[in-house]
Amino acid sequence: MYMHLNIDCQRLRGEVKNLENKRKDVQLLVDAAKRNAQVIGSEVDAWLQKVDDLKKVACEVLNGSTNSQMRCLYLNCPNLKSRYSLSRKAVKKTADIVELKAEGELRVGLVGYPAPPVQIPYQNLHDFEGFETRISIKNKIMEALKDKDIGIIGIYGMAGVGKTTMVNEIVAQVKVEKLFGEVAMALVSQDQDLINVQDQLAEMLGLKIEEKTNKIVRAGRLHERLAADDDKSILVVLDDVWKEIDLTSIGIPPEGDDKRKGLKILFTSRNYNVWRNMGPKTKFEVNVLTEGEGLELFKHAADISDDTTDVLKGLAEQIANECGGLPLALVAIGETLGNREEHAWRNALEELRSSRVTNVTNENNLVYSAIELSYKYLQSDEAKLLLLLCSLFAEDQSISIERLVIYAKGLFKNTTSLSKTRDKVKTIVDKLKSCYLLLSGKEEEDVKLHDVVRDVCLSIASKGEHVFMVRHAGVTEWPEQDTDELYTAMSLTFNGMHQFPSGLKCGNLKLLRVRCQRSSSGPNMTSTDFFEDMKELRILDFIGMSIPIPSSIQLLTELRTLCLDSCEINFDLSMIGSLKKLEILTFFDSSIYVRFPSEMAQLGNLRSLDLRIQKGSHTLPPGVFSGMKKLEELYLGDYFQTRDEERMHIIEEVSSLTSLNTFQISTDDSQFLMQLIQALCLEKLERFQVIRTKEKAPNTKDYHVTRSLHLLDDIDASMLLEPGLKSLMRRTDHLFIEEAKVWKNLSNEFHEHGFINLKTLKLLSCDFEYLIDATISIPTGMFVKLELLELEGLHNLIEICNGHVPMKHLLGHISKPSSFSNLVTLKIDDCDAIRNLFRESVAKCMGNLQILCISRCEMLKEVVSPDTEQNEVTDMLEFPKLREIMLRSLKSFKSFRSESNKVGAMLTLFNQVMFPNMKVLEIEELDTVKIVDEEMHIRSLYKLSDVTVRYCDNLLTFAQSDSIKLLQNLKRLQVRSCKAVEVLFDIEGLKIDKDEAEISILDRLYSLRLDSLPSLLHITRMVAKGICVFQNLTSIDISECDSLRYLFSPSVAKSLVALQSLWVNKCEALEGIIGGDDETTESKMLEFPRLNHLTLVFVRNFKSFKCKSNCVGVPQTLFNQVCILSYMHEQSAILIFLKDA
Repeated sequence: MYMHLNIDCQRLRGEVKNLENKRKDVQLLVDAAKRNAQVIGSEVDAWLQKVDDLKKVACEVLNGSTNSQMRCLYLNCPNLKSRYSLSRKAVKKTADIVELKAEGELRVGLVGYPAPPVQIPYQNLHDFEGFETRISIKNKIMEALKDKDIGIIGIYGMAGVGKTTMVNEIVAQVKVEKLFGEVAMALVSQDQDLINVQDQLAEMLGLKIEEKTNKIVRAGRLHERLAADDDKSILVVLDDVWKEIDLTSIGIPPEGDDKRKGLKILFTSRNYNVWRNMGPKTKFEVNVLTEGEGLELFKHAADISDDTTDVLKGLAEQIANECGGLPLALVAIGETLGNREEHAWRNALEELRSSRVTNVTNENNLVYSAIELSYKYLQSDEAKLLLLLCSLFAEDQSISIERLVIYAKGLFKNTTSLSKTRDKVKTIVDKLKSCYLLLSGKEEEDVKLHDVVRDVCLSIASKGEHVFMVRHAGVTEWPEQDTDELYTAMSLTFNGMHQFPSGLKCGNLKLLRVRCQRSSSGPNMTSTDFFEDMKELRILDFIGMSIPIPSSIQLLTELRTLCLDSCEINFDLSMIGSLKKLEILTFFDSSIYVRFPSEMAQLGNLRSLDLRIQKGSHTLPPGVFSGMKKLEELYLGDYFQTRDEERMHIIEEVSSLTSLNTFQISTDDSQFLMQLIQALCLEKLERFQVIRTKEKAPNTKDYHVTRSLHLLDDIDASMLLEPGLKSLMRRTDHLFIEEAKVWKNLSNEFHEHGFINLKTLKLLSCDFEYLIDATISIPTGMFVKLELLELEGLHNLIEICNGHVPMKHLLGHISKPSSFSNLVTLKIDDCDAIRNLFRESVAKCMGNLQILCISRCEMLKEVVSPDTEQNEVTDMLEFPKLREIMLRSLKSFKSFRSESNKVGAMLTLFNQVMFPNMKVLEIEELDTVKIVDEEMHIRSLYKLSDVTVRYCDNLLTFAQSDSIKLLQNLKRLQVRSCKAVEVLFDIEGLKIDKDEAEISILDRLYSLRLDSLPSLLHITRMVAKGICVFQNLTSIDISECDSLRYLFSPSVAKSLVALQSLWVNKCEALEGIIGGDDETTESKMLEFPRLNHLTLVFVRNFKSFKCKSNCVGVPQTLFNQVCILSYMHEQSAILIFLKDA
């Protein structure tokens, strides 16, 4: 056994040596892997630790065999038991070492792994993430990313607006907040190379895809990686998606996949339609910067500083304005002009205004490249042409879609009817808007071009198939050009031009648009041969002109469209009859002083006739409509002042127009109107505007005709139940009923259809008691699409809805929206009898309500009442989208929402309601003591920024104690003619967190106006140490506050570092701006570094800007212990720096 111990220990020493050698080999591999920035596998680290631990134990065994005496207690003989135990340990540890060494062999070559991609923190060299327009949208996207119920998020906006910048900033913030375990981002771009997209995502995920060509196998690999770990959340960002993409073809698990629990997808695209079939329920639009933000970004890019000359600053403002808030344009042009001389800036501005920007941007023309690429990507020539046609209009002009329809009918190929042309144009417009090549205009049916996009279009239209001449500024004479024959379209705006030239050679001209400013004096003359060399002309659009059309117009055999809008027509129109191919003839808003010729009956191809004239009393001769068998659209206007027999032939002829799909009329003659309506085939009308007016008046304000009815009481109520008119009522989008004295319940009068398509409803001076009587029945779909509801002078109105409506209608197994679910604006005025607007069940349907205006309702006590008298108000009622509230002249008003179980209790103005998005609040003539209450939910007034309070005689204070914290975004406050107000902001009792050394309140308020508050003693009261107030207040305007001795205490005044303007007028008791006892600042100099406008008028007791409370009777200087530094220009107040005299 002695020999066995020696042999076992010798073998153990040998294996320990081998293990040490193997450890050294593995350590060399570990060191090499670390030098290559690889991550060492945890099993390798564990093996190394095991080696160290086992080596230590083995050494203890070997030391025991040599150091122990191995003898019996009294005899010098071996201790057999100890030696046997050591021998067994040596054998056991030898086996462990052999096994561990073999495990180490397996680790050779698998020591290190590629490290996860290290992404350099995003740095935006032209940072505009601090702008308010970007902060708000960024915060919303971050909230969506945190919402576990949202899987796909879309960000869209026009080229160059900053979508990629926004995404990079969001990704950076996501990493800081550790919202996701991993973030993978890929640029998709126009060509949409799926293999490239997969490689980008795989690389950021540390995934190596061996397959190079098989897209399906590659997608499977990526799918496995994205769905591998349910516990690890992943954000996938796909930037610049041009068209719809199948996520599964990339390898992204689809929505509904059980393995996609921790996965979110974030897209960006310039095309809104990309999202239609890709699944994102949450979409965010990134718009252009505001004017101020655009200027700041441009100044940053162009390195404009305070030391820059005033001339360059002025040029910078003008150039930034020309860029229209588009970040990419602002940065590109700003960088180009940085460090350039003044003449380069002036030249750049002129070239911008002259649409030659590509010369300015030089090497950095990313903006134009992006927009031109979007143009080239348009799939149809018609879409390209329509976009170019928009550039014919003046810069920033709102463009009527109907005008584009008129142009398209004359220029598009294979346009058989106006209605089909309109559908095609609107489809193209939607496409162009979704690509952000077009923007929404001022009106719903208008569009506009971004200035930079318009410049690109004009650049494109300066060469190739389409060549445009466009002049709109300061044109007094026809431009002289040597290339007239090349032009395909001309658009000119003249100011004061009196004569058109002769001898023009415009053989390729297809569209001529000429507008003359009405301010021009003298008649506009046209040479007789003006049209002689324009034989290809298809569209002639004259606006605002007094023109004798020359006889050469008869040579325009290809003319399809003739628009004489806002013109003065005092010449023979018979020549129009020779234009056999004419399809559109309009006299919109024109003054006509001649008779319409009988030759108009020869216009057999005419499809649209617009007679909505401004002045003129001449009717059409008999037989005119009979020759217009193809007429699709007839706008009669309201010029009819004819005898009965003349009207009869009009009725007869109009009834023969079987292709008519659009009809408009405005008349004060109910009998004629009803006869005409009865004669028409109303079911065929796709668009209609029927207006019964009280008296004859021109109605040329609404160029766009939608489905609308304007009815007066003298129309027989039974006539409204006729099948034809009922058809119009059922399909109308806009309904205006005035002085209807025979109807009590609107819904039950027209029970069958329920106004399912109605978007606008205006009721004036009617006898309605309810709009809906839910105690009887509710027609299916009643008011489900209603967006605007205006009620005025309904003196019998008891309630909007009698009874309660269900949140949703059930039709079969499909849930249908409830009544008022799409209501956006609600305005009620002069409804004497109404005590509450609607019950809780109705209020809960109004999730989309944004504007609420109530005025002159003397009996109104609350907006929302309980469904039953026994209802106990326990839940908070939320109006999630309500942003404007106006409550005016409501003498009986108690609270927005009543509590039937608290009879006699004092209610706050906004009791148990929440308005998380309210920005504007206007209150006038309310009998309320409190407006803001500390019991309100913290989110209730979170976004409130603009408040006006007037004539509330019982109001004691605007906000007090903790309720002031609700006003964290208040920016403007105006309080006027409130007799009882003693303290505006009573801060006593405001709780301060022990961990906060200092808190800021009302720090976003920048404008404060107080007027006619005779009892006002304090603007702020009891401002404790550690509370900062009014840090950003820039303007103070105070008038007729006769009890006010001083405006602010010294502790509050020291926060007024942003104050620029101070106006005090007729405050009888005012002794100073700053006063009161405050030992901490009593002897300190107070500075107002930005104050540049100070006005004190009729303040007879005024002593000093800062009053000394401990110097009673001691004369004080006007600006005692105050330092006022002015940074204004030469015309500002004199710089003052005064100390105690």
